[in-house]
Amino acid sequence: MYLKGLIAYLLIFLHDFNDWKLGIKGLRICFPAGAILLAAVTISMCMPLDEAVVKPLWGRILLGATGLALLWAEVYSLFFSFSSKDAYGSGTGNRDACGTGTNTGKVTETTEEKGRELRTDRMYRLCRHPGVLFFILLYIDLWLCLGMDPAGMAELCGLNILLAIFEDRLVFPKLFSGYDRYRETTPFLVPTGRSIRDCVGDFRRRR
Repeated sequence: MYLKGLIAYLLIFLHDFNDWKLGIKGLRICFPAGAILLAAVTISMCMPLDEAVVKPLWGRILLGATGLALLWAEVYSLFFSFSSKDAYGSGTGNRDACGTGTNTGKVTETTEEKGRELRTDRMYRLCRHPGVLFFILLYIDLWLCLGMDPAGMAELCGLNILLAIFEDRLVFPKLFSGYDRYRETTPFLVPTGRSIRDCVGDFRRRR
């Protein structure tokens, strides 16, 4: 089970490395393959369902509702904040970090040099890796509500953070023009009061 989790992240890492350095079309399958394996590992780590940390039914219902909200935020961050076709198919986008770094209302910037659409709006005002943030919160929720294996939870969350560091330091500055400016103005993973206000305000303006 733990080995399968590691393999899932190695596949996702290979997808990022290919997008950054190799550009081999056949390796684009690595991300969906890694994501499917990760989902299967997560389900297996939540079995059986009778080992929840929180026992009262009302508490588990509340955590279940919270988990659904976190799952929505995760899916929105990964697939609906920008073109998923660009992010996962053509190699002209990326799934979990975009931004001009100016936070002045200009939410997209496309350059021919790097071929990447950069964003600072909505979830990407909250932090540079909102998908990782919501992933960690969702897995904590699964541990409390469904009794997810805590060692497995720690492994998958830790690998996700390591992947985000790799992307943030090496991959995204090369793929996204202006990413260094974005890194200076937006927190890596833990939102600040200002970034939360910016995110909420941006959603309100764009309703």
